[in-house]
Amino acid sequence: MAGELNVTGLVNGFDMNSILQQIQAIKSQQILMLQGQQQQISDKKTVISNIQSILKNLQSSINNISDPSTVNAKSVNVSNPNVLTASITDPTNVSEGIYNINISQLATNQVYASNNSFSDKNASLGLNPGTLTISMNGNSYNINYDNTDSLQSLADKINNTASANSGNFRASIINVGTSSNPKYKLVISGTKTGADNSFTISDTGNAVSVLGLTNIQNAQNGAATVNGLQVQSDTNTFTNIPGLSFTAFQTGSTVLQIQKDNKPITDTLQAIVNYYNQLVDTVNKETGKGGKLSGEYGLNQIVNGIFSQLQPLFTADIINFDRTSGHISLNTSKLNDALTNNGADLQNTLNNIKNNLTTYLNPYTQFNGILDQYNKSYDSQIQNIQNLIDLQTKRVQIEIETLKNQFIQMQMLQAQMNDISARIQATFGNQSSK
Repeated sequence: MAGELNVTGLVNGFDMNSILQQIQAIKSQQILMLQGQQQQISDKKTVISNIQSILKNLQSSINNISDPSTVNAKSVNVSNPNVLTASITDPTNVSEGIYNINISQLATNQVYASNNSFSDKNASLGLNPGTLTISMNGNSYNINYDNTDSLQSLADKINNTASANSGNFRASIINVGTSSNPKYKLVISGTKTGADNSFTISDTGNAVSVLGLTNIQNAQNGAATVNGLQVQSDTNTFTNIPGLSFTAFQTGSTVLQIQKDNKPITDTLQAIVNYYNQLVDTVNKETGKGGKLSGEYGLNQIVNGIFSQLQPLFTADIINFDRTSGHISLNTSKLNDALTNNGADLQNTLNNIKNNLTTYLNPYTQFNGILDQYNKSYDSQIQNIQNLIDLQTKRVQIEIETLKNQFIQMQMLQAQMNDISARIQATFGNQSSK
C-alpha cells in the first residue's frame, strides 16, 4: 500500500573467497599456457643436452683409438702364480714372447732379536748405563739407556730415534709365550729389504748381553734368472724386463708369456658402435612425429656425418650396417683378423678416422659450439617466457587484491544497509499490518 517502507539485504550467502579463487583461476589460464610453452622448450633443451653428452662420449671413445695403451695393449700369463705375479707397466716397451723365470732367492730385511725373554715388558732391566748404536747406510743412530729402562722403554727410545732421524729400522715387543705366562722379546728389524739396507748393532753398556740380542736374518737382495740371465732386486719386485714388472712370492720356477691383447681396441670400437646407435635412436625418436624436436631434421646430418667418417671400417667389414634399424655392429672376427694380419694398416686407418671424426665433432661438442648455441637460445626463450609469467602473475595478484578490497567494501555497505533496515523496522514496525 502507499507509504510502505521495505528495505532488504543487498547480498545474501555471499562466499567472497570462493569467487576470488574462481576469478584467479580464470585469470591464470594465460600463465598456465606460458608455463606449458616454457616446459616444451625446456624439454627441447634436455634432448639437445643428451645428444651433446652422447657425442662427447663418442668423441672420448674415438680418442682412445690412438692411445698407446689401447693400440699396443698386451697381456701376460703366468704358468705358476704361486711363484710370482706379473703386470705390464709399459705396453709400448715390452716385447711379446716367452720368459722362463726362476726365483732363487727372496729379498729380506735385517732382523735382530733377543734370545732372552722377560715376563714383564715394563719392568726395569737393571742395565748399566750405555749407548746402543745402530749403523745403517753410512749413518749411526745412538740410543742412550740407563738402569731404569725396561724392554718397552728401550723399544720406545729406538723408535723415537728412528722417527726423528728418518732411520729405516723399527723396534717391537713380541710375546713368544702365552697371555698367562708371557715371554717378551725385543725385535729390531729393518723397514726395507735389500743388501744395501743391512745394519749392525754395537753397545757401550750391557744391553746387548742382557737381552741376548743376536742377528737372526740378514738383509739380502732378491735373485732370479730370466731366460738364463741373472737379475737382482732390492725388493721382491723385479723391473729388469723393460715394460714388465713381476713380484716374487716364493722361490721356484714359472713361465711368463706376453702376447698381443686385442681386448682394449675391441672394447673401444664397441663403445663407438654403442654410442652411435644410442645417437641414432635418440635423434630418430626426438625429431620424428610426436618427438620433442619434431621437424628438427638438421640433427640427422650429425648422424650422417659420423656414418661417413666410419666408411673405411664398413669397407673392411669390421663394422656392419643394418638398414632396418639404422644401427651398426662390430664384426669381431674381422677385427681380430685385421689386428693379427694387418695391424699396422688397420692402425693407420683408425688414426685417420680418429682425426677426421674429432675434427667433425668439435663444433658440436666444444664450448660455445653449435649445440651450445641451441641451448643458449632455449635458455633465452625460457627466460623471456618467465618474464611474461612474472608480469602476468603480478597483474593477476593486483586484480585479485583490488577485487578483494571492493568485495570487503561491498560487504561493509551491506552490513550498514542491514543495520539501517533493522532500525527502520524497529521504529515504524510492519506498516502492512495496519
